Amino acid sequence: MGKVYGLFFGNHNYSTTLIVDGKIQYAIEDERITRIKSTYSWYEGPYTSLSVIEEKSGISLEDADKICICDPTLLFMTKNNNSFVKDLEKNKNFISRISKLKNKIEWVEHHESHAYSTYFVSGIKDKSIIVTSDGGSYEKLCGSIWLGDNNNLKKVHSVESFSNGSIGIMWYDICHFFNMIGNKDEGKIMGMAGHGEYNEYVYNSFKNITKYEGNLKFSNAYNAEIAIYIYKNLENEGWFNGEKNKKIVAYNLQKYTEDIFMEYLNDISKKYPEYRNLCLAGGLFANVKLNQVINESGLFDNVFITPPMGDEGLSFGSAIKGSISIGDWDGVRKLENAFLGLEYTDEEIFNISKSYNNINHEDFNYYKIAQLINEGNIVALLNGKFEFGPRALGARSVMVRPTERKTHEVLNTRLERNEIMPFAPFVMSEYAHIIFDIKQSEYTSEFMTMCYTVKDEWKDKLPAVIHEVDNTGRPQIVYKHKNPVFWNILNEYNKISGIPVMLNTSFNGHGEPIINTPKQSFQHLLKGTIDYLVAGDKIYKLENHE
Repeated sequence: MGKVYGLFFGNHNYSTTLIVDGKIQYAIEDERITRIKSTYSWYEGPYTSLSVIEEKSGISLEDADKICICDPTLLFMTKNNNSFVKDLEKNKNFISRISKLKNKIEWVEHHESHAYSTYFVSGIKDKSIIVTSDGGSYEKLCGSIWLGDNNNLKKVHSVESFSNGSIGIMWYDICHFFNMIGNKDEGKIMGMAGHGEYNEYVYNSFKNITKYEGNLKFSNAYNAEIAIYIYKNLENEGWFNGEKNKKIVAYNLQKYTEDIFMEYLNDISKKYPEYRNLCLAGGLFANVKLNQVINESGLFDNVFITPPMGDEGLSFGSAIKGSISIGDWDGVRKLENAFLGLEYTDEEIFNISKSYNNINHEDFNYYKIAQLINEGNIVALLNGKFEFGPRALGARSVMVRPTERKTHEVLNTRLERNEIMPFAPFVMSEYAHIIFDIKQSEYTSEFMTMCYTVKDEWKDKLPAVIHEVDNTGRPQIVYKHKNPVFWNILNEYNKISGIPVMLNTSFNGHGEPIINTPKQSFQHLLKGTIDYLVAGDKIYKLENHE
């Protein structure tokens, strides 16, 4: 039995994971602590998350039995005094520290970490194909294929950047032309896609950047420069002018992505026909519409996308590999939940609240919370450990009734956002199949990584959480035994409204990471972002709020 640290040292989305005796103790992305979104925090390293976990757990890096480091870009850049590294001193100090721990260190490849991060928490015991795909890695790969069987992983294919193009790069580079930010706003373009229409010229433009050539190969190696060239041509022709044209571009990028990736998966499935399950990881699979197309293709019996599907999940996958190597991790399992961050006691929360003279409180009461939501209030929840990965899953969530389409505009105004994607629903497990067309891959929806079509009889009841064009939603299925607070709020709301669904969005304002601390949550209450805050064993509101 032992202690394993996983660290991701790539260009962005730094994180640290600690596994003790085969149990995940903490998995934290730095942005949740530093309060600087990973999009704006390149070439810095996971020092903040490591420091916090060492402090909270009492387990230092030196105490670890195994230290698994993924993608050592920054460490090798530091040795060359590369000007990209923002804090050379921190990196040099860390190199000095780990140089004394050489016997404990295992270097884990980028896409290997992605593969471990999904297969070993998929809960799928039968033969599985593991596919990873993203913008690229230190090892010059933008994807890989693995076979999972009998608790073992075997790599069977690498998508090498020097001979293949990357779909992820197409999405990253186009953000600039939408006046958006790559590595952050790709989801907004995906949300916009549903409002566009097919255009042969625009669709064919994407073929010039990357196309699937068969035999598991994508054309145009290192395709970033080609993408920029094509996008500039589209820009000069006016395709990024006006909302209508932008929606057409978005639609055709989404459709093209789905089309060529399904060609790729078809060939993978034919090559390994006895492998009927699919596990996915990598930034491309933040695209929940692509995930839905894959799930509904009929190629696989089950599809699972790991909750930290992006590069933040690389410390997670690395630590899992390390835990397996020392004999602690007991094979493929289901992830009990994604609540792997920091938490605060009821007493800590209440003591912080007393520093504000104009905040009142009353005792926690499920019925009262549901009643407030039913009346149209915006209610935030700070509950236990915060989530790992990009989704708010009930630990740091904002809850609103799902029954009015105008809620989308109201929430965006209050949260100072300009979201295009519909807000997500969370639903009691007992009603999930009644409301959503879930034929398979139910487990992955616990982590809000898949879209499903809403059944006809529910479309008009849930307008705030359904895409108005294709009638899909990205639900989180909530089980009482796994998330009792979230489930009981839903249950009381269902008793009042007859609707076992509620709108769930992340508890953060525009440009900031999802909140971490009680102080951050109280600041949103003071600012008027939310009407009520449910935190610890209290319900808080401003003194003058009626």
